[in-house]
Amino acid sequence: MITFKTPITNTHRGILLMLAASFLFALTMLFAKLLSAHMGSIEVTFWRNAIGLLVIVIFIVRKPIHNVGGRPYTLIFRGIIGTIALLTFFYTISATSLSNAIVYAKTEPIFTAILAFFLLKEKLKSNAVFAIIIGFSGVAILSGFHIDYLHIMGLLTGFLSALAYTSVRSLKAYYDERTVVLSFMFFGVIIPLGLMIYAEFFTSTLFAFILSPFVIPNSIDWLWIVLMGGAAAFGQLYMTRAYFYAKAGLVSTISYTVVLFASLFGMALGDVLPTPMVIIGAVLIVASGILLSRNK
Repeated sequence: MITFKTPITNTHRGILLMLAASFLFALTMLFAKLLSAHMGSIEVTFWRNAIGLLVIVIFIVRKPIHNVGGRPYTLIFRGIIGTIALLTFFYTISATSLSNAIVYAKTEPIFTAILAFFLLKEKLKSNAVFAIIIGFSGVAILSGFHIDYLHIMGLLTGFLSALAYTSVRSLKAYYDERTVVLSFMFFGVIIPLGLMIYAEFFTSTLFAFILSPFVIPNSIDWLWIVLMGGAAAFGQLYMTRAYFYAKAGLVSTISYTVVLFASLFGMALGDVLPTPMVIIGAVLIVASGILLSRNK
């Protein structure tokens, strides 16, 4: 009997890696939501990266890194911007449903297109402009045509993520993916640690999402911390590797499966079912992101 096997291409690997990353990122959100009941988003960010940093170091010890190098400032920029984006993201997770939080984060392609136009002087095709209009219409509907602190944090997550993911793509020719993740995890530990020390002496309503004192985790929190850190580390590795294997537009499109995974986990936690208007807003944002991603 003759059988024919379809060879696994780099594109297939990229798709599978992004699917795995999306599932793990949704798990990370689930555990972050559970932890946010007892601690601030700044501490959740700290633990997420502390465990992830340990995992990455173990990988590096087992298989040393070999980098071409040449973009140290971009590498540092990715680490710092990625950390700030994570701080705003975990704040939105603590303040709203998992589905809403991830939809706000998925405004990233909209901001990427706008940044490319203003900073890189790239032309915006008519379909891209249409997609941007659709996306911001979805944001307006999702927010109930009312912008407050929560919605600003959600949009800031998308904007900062656009900066971070753009730098990931520019680093792939110079660094091993573990180096890129290591930079993110390193700054994701150092920055929150410094902010928690600062929060012991100062408070701020405006910067509440980054200023909260350290709280000693209880017994069950330690389990969520370990699971969150492990899921985040492997998700970050798979996501970074997916961009190395497949085209950015395809990988970005597949990444929207995280919305489905996060929504399912949110319902398991008891999140209220979204209203029709919220669903319409979310669909418009996701559709906008997919259209823009396919143009890459």
